[in-house]
Amino acid sequence: MPFSQHVAARRIITAALRAGAAWINRAEEPRAWRELSRMHGVILSNLPVGAGPSTPAEMIDLLPVRLREWVPLRWDELPAEMGDLVVLADNSELTEEAFEAGMNYLEALYREDGYFDLGGAWLPAWVRQTAEQTERAAFHHIRSGGQAGYAAARAMLTEVPYGTERALVEEYSRRRVARMDVYGPVPRDRVRVGRASWLWPCPHCRYPMVLRGGQLRCQYPPHQSRFGLLADGGRQGEPPVLTGGRGKLATAAEPAEGALCLDWAVWRYITCPGLTEVGLMRWLEKQAGVRVERWENMDEWDIGVYLADGKSWRVDVKDHQDAQTIIDRPPVGETVVVPNYRSSQVNQLQGGLDALRTPDGQRYTVFTISRFKAAVTKRVKGVAA
Repeated sequence: MPFSQHVAARRIITAALRAGAAWINRAEEPRAWRELSRMHGVILSNLPVGAGPSTPAEMIDLLPVRLREWVPLRWDELPAEMGDLVVLADNSELTEEAFEAGMNYLEALYREDGYFDLGGAWLPAWVRQTAEQTERAAFHHIRSGGQAGYAAARAMLTEVPYGTERALVEEYSRRRVARMDVYGPVPRDRVRVGRASWLWPCPHCRYPMVLRGGQLRCQYPPHQSRFGLLADGGRQGEPPVLTGGRGKLATAAEPAEGALCLDWAVWRYITCPGLTEVGLMRWLEKQAGVRVERWENMDEWDIGVYLADGKSWRVDVKDHQDAQTIIDRPPVGETVVVPNYRSSQVNQLQGGLDALRTPDGQRYTVFTISRFKAAVTKRVKGVAA
């Protein structure tokens, strides 16, 4: 797949999402019109001369239409969901697919001076903050605390996505983590307000789920947690009755009064991928004869794995819906590990990375979580024998 087509598609999707967010906020936000004009310019700058919508107004009219029908790219060479994306529904609200695209394809846009173009704080975080931007903002002030402080902060952001102010202060103290300006009030669309206010954490990531039309769901696509709330369920002062979910996928209401949660972008770009990283770290730390370095060298790679016989792996855990984004930005670590639910990406990743090398000249090897655990187990057993 041509690199330029994929990058152009990501930038066009980013611009279309930002344009959609600006359009639905145009009545309350005067800067929305300028954002629409700017995003029209971004779209045109990534297309051949004369292609694409000729005016911002034409672009707005096309946002309820699948991208492949109005953006002239070679969509057959790109993931189908990119071309099938519809940004606006009924010209008045963003589609569910738009939210998922914002989580998976958001591309950093740059100003003329080379700095990130954040588009203003009035735009929602999911449409203006990329993983790179979020990590820079979240970790700039804690890197001075050294490797131990950095790793402790990463772990906290994975394991503590919400809590009361008192509970968060206790976590900072217990983990010896410097305060981070990343927790804020739980957004209104994640709280059920009545005689008492309630939130429901996702069974997978523990982040408060979105509540829309009596339905609860986690916005991270791999966390397929969906629940219903009975409109007249629950006694006075008790949470509404929850439907759906069983076993490990169950959740329970938590009081929302005084609760704080991570900024959306921090949850999406640090907490969600961190779940796979921390899960693998914990498993490795239980293996006899294995030494683990979490987020080694200030996160130059996610996990350093060292055996007594000298064998080592520099592991980068990657959880992206689109494998091409990993190939376009190859990791520093030579061992790339993806969650088991991304197993279909292994061949594409290995094929795309075979022609590349790490900065120090190492070849890449791609595993699923299960296959990497098996490789470590086999090696450990071989050493013991």
